[in-house]
Amino acid sequence: MGNQFTVKYPGDKSQLISKIRSAVGNKGKLDGNEQKGSFEGSTPVGDFEGSYVINGNDITVTISKKPFLVSHGRIQEEFEKALKNV
Repeated sequence: MGNQFTVKYPGDKSQLISKIRSAVGNKGKLDGNEQKGSFEGSTPVGDFEGSYVINGNDITVTISKKPFLVSHGRIQEEFEKALKNV
């Protein structure tokens, strides 16, 4: 069962893509553009994957796979943190 959350990002969308890339981490990969894409990566406790759609200032992220020990809330938190960092 996937989980979905939406994050507001009114800034520059190409900058947004590099922030999503850094949220995924250097062990992960991101395929996509400023409209939509998918990502996957790994953490010490397991792999994760998902996709995103950008619509105006809203980024909707769908997590399709995540480590059992990591909550959806934690993933959302990490994403939001990465998007707020400059």
